[in-house]
Amino acid sequence: MDQMRWDRVQALFHRAAELAEPERPAFLAEACGADESLAADVRRMLEEDARASLLDRDVTEIAGEMLGESAALPLKEFGPYRILKLLGEGGMGVVYLAERSDLGNQVAIKILRDAWLSPARLERFAQEQRTLAQLNHPSIARLYDANTLADGTPWFVMEYVDGVPATEYCSRKNCSIEERLKLIRAVAAAVEYLHEHGVIHRDLKPSNILVREDGSARLVDFGIAKQLDATGRPMHHTLTAIRAMTLAYASPEQIRGEEVGKASDVYSLGVVLYELLAGRLPFDLSGKTTAEAERIVTGEEPAKPSETGRRTGDPASWADLDALCLAAMEKDPRRRYASAGATIRDIDHYLNGEPLEARHDTWRSGMARFARRNFRALSGAAAMLAMVGAAVGLTLAISRKPPAPVRPRTVAVLPLVNATAERSFDFLSLALADEISRTLGYARSLTLRPPELARKFGSGDIDVQKAGHELHAATTVSGRFLKAGDNLQVTLSLADVESNRVIWTDVFDVPAANMIAMQAQIAFKTRHSMAPLLGVSEFVTANPPKPKNESAYQLYLRAAAMNDEISTESKDRQQQIALLNQSVAIDPSYAPAWELLASCHTAEGWFGNGGQAALARSRELADRAVALDPDNIDFRAATLYYWGTVGKPEGEAGGMSRGGAFRQVEDLLRRRPDNARLHFLASWILRDAGMLDEAARECDASVLIDAQDAGARSCGVTFMLRGEYRRALDYLDLDATSEVSRAVSTDVLVREGKVQEAIQRMEGKIPTWGAYNVLMAGLEHRSPVKIAALAREVRPAIDPEINFFSSAHLSYAGQTVPGLAMLKAAIEAGYCSVPAIDSDPFFANLRTTPGFQAVRAEGQKCHDEFLRQREGTR
Repeated sequence: MDQMRWDRVQALFHRAAELAEPERPAFLAEACGADESLAADVRRMLEEDARASLLDRDVTEIAGEMLGESAALPLKEFGPYRILKLLGEGGMGVVYLAERSDLGNQVAIKILRDAWLSPARLERFAQEQRTLAQLNHPSIARLYDANTLADGTPWFVMEYVDGVPATEYCSRKNCSIEERLKLIRAVAAAVEYLHEHGVIHRDLKPSNILVREDGSARLVDFGIAKQLDATGRPMHHTLTAIRAMTLAYASPEQIRGEEVGKASDVYSLGVVLYELLAGRLPFDLSGKTTAEAERIVTGEEPAKPSETGRRTGDPASWADLDALCLAAMEKDPRRRYASAGATIRDIDHYLNGEPLEARHDTWRSGMARFARRNFRALSGAAAMLAMVGAAVGLTLAISRKPPAPVRPRTVAVLPLVNATAERSFDFLSLALADEISRTLGYARSLTLRPPELARKFGSGDIDVQKAGHELHAATTVSGRFLKAGDNLQVTLSLADVESNRVIWTDVFDVPAANMIAMQAQIAFKTRHSMAPLLGVSEFVTANPPKPKNESAYQLYLRAAAMNDEISTESKDRQQQIALLNQSVAIDPSYAPAWELLASCHTAEGWFGNGGQAALARSRELADRAVALDPDNIDFRAATLYYWGTVGKPEGEAGGMSRGGAFRQVEDLLRRRPDNARLHFLASWILRDAGMLDEAARECDASVLIDAQDAGARSCGVTFMLRGEYRRALDYLDLDATSEVSRAVSTDVLVREGKVQEAIQRMEGKIPTWGAYNVLMAGLEHRSPVKIAALAREVRPAIDPEINFFSSAHLSYAGQTVPGLAMLKAAIEAGYCSVPAIDSDPFFANLRTTPGFQAVRAEGQKCHDEFLRQREGTR
């Protein structure tokens, strides 16, 4: 068969495959006419498809049989790459182990054999290459290079994963249940990353999850991955009987040839988890045709993993494992875990001994399965039971709170525009935005961009979409107000950032002299009109603080509108404190005024001239605020973060130890596990205390909830101290242009040995904090005299982590005496990262310096003290 003939066969096959089976003979008779051999070739391919052989065989193999040709071996060299051996063959070509001759590192080269056979295969291969190019995740094999041979054969180079399939690894290592769950958790994190970047894998199975000897997993083979559009639906959806997949792990909708989305990957994850726990697949599909497989997967219920004869241990634990697997493998995509992230959350619940969210819906899943098995009997009684069922369903819906979605929606509240000529109302631009933010701050599963970041969009006309993109928000709240007579007319709008479409808008009037009425209207509109459109179904409190005195409230609003100035000018801060002191004297019951007053004293102690007296006062004020408003998690977390960073002994005035602060953060996390900033702040305190593994987990939890939080850039420090430099840069790239990210990226690059790149990144932009000038002088090999002079200028900072960085820089530049003194200052202030002190290459010079061991011993003591404080009296 020549190429033209094969193209004709293939085209007719695809058209016939989309028809119902009874319609195919008539179609072939008309399309093939008198060419019976052409019709026979098409029928043969349809028969192969019906036997599912095309699901497991390479189309190249089938084409080779039909064309009477065999695949030729590739060249021995591809540019700088030298082929070492064949690694495997699959539906999208051949994979070889190769070595780059100039660097000596091993890679995997994937080649599309016989690219000329099908334009569709060529496009699919190119799509895999494009998909890999946009992905950068530690659990996903990376793309390094790509090109074509002289004859047009495409190939690309990717990370070589020297590992074995997940099932083989777990069997060989005799992994515990916890180890198997952690392995799936890592894979689910990679899948969640894919989904965030608009990619569905569509072929998740153990052989595509390679596990190295150290237990790290890599997700491979994106040959049939699919891009999603902005709405989360697959792009370029087509129906074809050659549904590239592996039947045993494919979802019901995938086997039926329906549109496949994120839920299909969740199903496949569930099957892999099932196999790892039960030791076998949920369905035996060996030797089954596609039609038979479809009937089994869509119509039969799998046995629980605990019923497969492999179970050992606590029956209650196995009940949770059953629920976890079966929730991921629900027939109806709508009943599965909402995302890979939701699967991760329940895995974490299991590992932490907490109730699973999947168990909450067990009755629904069980009823759904019962209904599928007994459809005929139930349908006869449906009419009679409809009224009773509706009443029961309503009662259950009212009495049962649904689990919060794993990924909160991100919202930015922009300053409102003063559309009136009266400048005396300018303060409302920020004050009204703050009131909206405050109300939304009590919503569960909603991530609010910090108001202080949105304030810069408060001058003139606002480009709402641009602001939303810059703030990494999915939705924006904006508006304007206009004085009309004695009233203020307020317009509020909710807009989707990606589509730049207004979702909701409302206009209302309030008396200009009655700010309390304005606050009540804002709170009502936000809570009852905006929140449902944002997917919010629950608030942490039904009774948020309400102002009671008009004069006191207006004083508070004017002070709140000055917030954008407090970090730089102490005189403005003093004016703000004066306004707030008047406000709380008139109305001591309004918690937001106490919260802002506490924040002002914190800023005065940190940035101004207030010193320890201001810090002690801030603690007293914060305690007062928390007593009045215990549900303001963001304020409590920020306060605890501060004390967890510059903690003092419990007995001192205003003192709270780091361990004591973190104990309270853990309590808040139990109340609000959906709060990304809580996880991030927990990671920061843990990092300071030297708990780097726990800090890394909290960082991952934070970005799993809110993948666009620029503040999470600081997690890059955690991964840098762990020696995971690529992951450190991933976090720093969340806010790549900021001074902090640029500076810490320089640290990472130097540790990677990329000195010239580090110098270029810092050139002309050396931070004013810490000892970065000393680091740069060392990198540029300036004279020891010059470096020593710069080192003498370095002074301890309030933030002990800055002192830790300064110590590292001084050590790297050979200034060991001041470096050791700075490390001692960091440890005395509670920065106890002993693991980093022991392993960080920047401290190599310091570790051989006299006195180092004594300072290190103090660091260990500090670390141990944190653990003791963290345990407390619990």
